Amino acid sequence: MLKVVIADDDAFMRRVLKDVLAENSGVDVIGEATDGREMVQLVEELEPEAVFLDIDMPGRNGLEAAREIFGINPKIFIVFATGYSCYAHQAFEVYAFDYLVKPFDKERVRRTINQIKFFTRERARAELSKRATSLLKGVNPKLKVFSNEKSIFVNIADIILVTRCERKTMIYVVGDSVIQTNEPLQSLEERLERYGFFRCHKGFIINPDMVLEFFPWGNKTYLVKLANTKETALMTLEHAKEFQTQYCI
Repeated sequence: MLKVVIADDDAFMRRVLKDVLAENSGVDVIGEATDGREMVQLVEELEPEAVFLDIDMPGRNGLEAAREIFGINPKIFIVFATGYSCYAHQAFEVYAFDYLVKPFDKERVRRTINQIKFFTRERARAELSKRATSLLKGVNPKLKVFSNEKSIFVNIADIILVTRCERKTMIYVVGDSVIQTNEPLQSLEERLERYGFFRCHKGFIINPDMVLEFFPWGNKTYLVKLANTKETALMTLEHAKEFQTQYCI
């Protein structure tokens, strides 16, 4: 059951949103707040998996509340449900999962709920994968790649990111080392996936253990800073949501 808390200073709109959410199976609205401050308190007390909140509320507004909520639980799904479309950019800067505009379209809400359920399942799968990876790390697995007619063996734990540049695949490794190969990203993704590597963009695979921070960079894209390298990666908005779901606690 997906536990949800909603916040809106308008009692009628809370009822409307609650009724729309209730039409989706597996959703339980466990709390209602009338402003941002009360919403933060409910998140701390009830530990919901998702919050639906308005932006224009008295006292602490939805954006301010969202920042505090994300600090409490980075894995929570934050969905803005508001009458103003002009706040969308600010909403995604606080890592909002989705942005719904009043009046609510039932099909649109259903898609959002289904996405949250999907990522919740993926989170569980990723946690199992991470446990398996931690066991595999004990045997120091290596990645074998061909470069300039040589076989090169790379410690998987030392790989920072993989990307494409001028028809070559570049593997950046701890120690400022770069390995070039003709192997496509898709092939490397399939080989590295079992070790927890993450395809964050069509042109990048990253080691989640190396991620230091990411922040908005253009339209629906984030720039990712990584440990042990000056190189950066790009991450799409959808993959940023997925990353937080899978790897943040």
